[in-house]
Amino acid sequence: MAASYNGGSGRRRRGHCKWFNVAKGWGFITPDDGGQDVFVHQSVIQMSGFRSLGDDEEIEFECKSSGKGLEAILVTGPEGGDCQGSHRRPMSKKRFRKMRCYNCGEFANHIAAKCALGPQPKRCHLCKAVDHLIADCPQRDDKRKTSTSNGNSNIHSNTNGNGNDKEHLETTVTSNSKSTKHDATNDS
Repeated sequence: MAASYNGGSGRRRRGHCKWFNVAKGWGFITPDDGGQDVFVHQSVIQMSGFRSLGDDEEIEFECKSSGKGLEAILVTGPEGGDCQGSHRRPMSKKRFRKMRCYNCGEFANHIAAKCALGPQPKRCHLCKAVDHLIADCPQRDDKRKTSTSNGNSNIHSNTNGNGNDKEHLETTVTSNSKSTKHDATNDS
């Protein structure tokens, strides 16, 4: 019968989808009249939206001979209608990464605006205490600050890369509701 079909175009054939990989967009058709399987790419499938073929879906197709075998050039549903397609969809390549919700403090897939807990009182994100914020947390190990015995001076050490180190002394003095700031720079 058509088992010796040589693949001329223009002749409509009927068949069923043998399998179709929705992620890669190609698969094979088994002709109803026998013969070798026919390669099908999603670009030749007639349907709206995401183009694919369902498992064992009944179709009509035209094909041509290529260097690798038979290849479909037009695939439609029965009577020339649209194909039904597969119920499967390819997996998204987007990876979800966990982010911190600044409302509840958890690492999750939501942000504060979408948090299910509703607005929470301000609190430390490190130890969860409500009497201070993370900047003043006693559990925080902050290497940038060093305090003197009276607690009103901070020393910051900067290296400019050429071997000349500078120490910057910043002192804040408060007297009679008046605050003054004194900067001293010492070159070594």
